[in-house]
Amino acid sequence: MDFCEFLAEEELIEIIPNFKFNKQLNLISGDFGPFEPNVPVKVPIWMALNLHQQHKCSLKLPSWIKKLIDLQEQQEVADRMLEMPSEYYREIIKLLQQHVPSIPDCADLIERREAFLKTSIASLFQHVYEEYKDNLAVSTVTLHNVTKAELYLIKNFVQKAFTLFQQLRTTAASIKH
Repeated sequence: MDFCEFLAEEELIEIIPNFKFNKQLNLISGDFGPFEPNVPVKVPIWMALNLHQQHKCSLKLPSWIKKLIDLQEQQEVADRMLEMPSEYYREIIKLLQQHVPSIPDCADLIERREAFLKTSIASLFQHVYEEYKDNLAVSTVTLHNVTKAELYLIKNFVQKAFTLFQQLRTTAASIKH
């Protein structure tokens, strides 16, 4: 998950500086600034958190954070993974919660999505296995609205499942010959 958190830190967030810096910062990920007191500017999250720790700005939370409560309720009754407002929603929430305690707790949403994902993957592999054992057909798998961190959670499970399918295919092919 650390890699996903690293990627999330490059997402832009709006800050309201309380300092003046007339020059533009030319960074690998883009150009940021100039910084004027009380004039909002977008910067990467890592920079925003650093400036916030130094009491040089206030953070303006992304508007999608308020929508997470509604998404949490919708995910409870949904029969599929809902599209999230940010690819890195869980990492951004985690990073911001360390500095802004008023951010809504999204643990239930994260747990529901993980449980839904694991159940979906398990039933998918059961279905693929049932088809696969009879005709050795190759099935395709498509996952919708899954974030990078969620894919990382199921990576080992999927790798092991495909290894087992490959062993099954090899065994079935050797029996037929």
